[in-house]
Amino acid sequence: MRRFFVHSSAVHASQAVLSGPEYHHLRHVVRLQIGDQLALRDERGIEYRGTISHFSAQAATIAIGSVTDAAPLSFALSLALGLLKGAKLDLVIEKVTELGVHTIVPFFSANTVVSLPQERQDQRLARWRRIAQSAAKQSGSRLPHITAPHSFAQLLGAASGSETRLLFSEHERTLSLRAFADIHRTLSSLWIVIGPEGGFTPQEVDQAQAAGFTPVSLGPSILRAETASIAAVSLCQYVWRQSP
Repeated sequence: MRRFFVHSSAVHASQAVLSGPEYHHLRHVVRLQIGDQLALRDERGIEYRGTISHFSAQAATIAIGSVTDAAPLSFALSLALGLLKGAKLDLVIEKVTELGVHTIVPFFSANTVVSLPQERQDQRLARWRRIAQSAAKQSGSRLPHITAPHSFAQLLGAASGSETRLLFSEHERTLSLRAFADIHRTLSSLWIVIGPEGGFTPQEVDQAQAAGFTPVSLGPSILRAETASIAAVSLCQYVWRQSP
């Protein structure tokens, strides 16, 4: 059965309206017809199954036959990641969306090597959200909230309400993620922060600790930022997310 993404605002009682790129894909790429069945998933993870009942020039109307609520969210994982060069951040967003991350916050820091002027940020944010939407549709995960790029100070403030906050640092030699998990067996929310290609400065680590972050290590190897992000999300989801 074909799957499409629909925003919850386009679902009304027993019908949904599919428009924009998803409508184009339905009508002109896979060429579904009136009477064909399909599945829709919204940004909350709710799934709707229904039948195409009408086409207009810009939208398809779907008669909803069944609704499946998303599983309760027992563990909300937020990833803050230093801006990366080229397509590396695109890759991370795709993979951590598949892994079920709740929030993604790109940020600038002292060692960020990417230049992203203000006038290009909206365009880049729209791209990231399209990538996440495609990954969520493919994987069946919730659509993560992706913010515009933050400064490092803004990031520390944004995470202040979280139960637990970790900063992954290649310079941390005392506390590993495994040791931290042995101490903290159950969490309902977690923020994790991964630096850019150049890592964190000692001053940034101090600032993060003052803001309530605990520095931890992923192990003895020095990982690329994109590898560290995907590995950290995978491990945290495995350790703290309870199966529905």
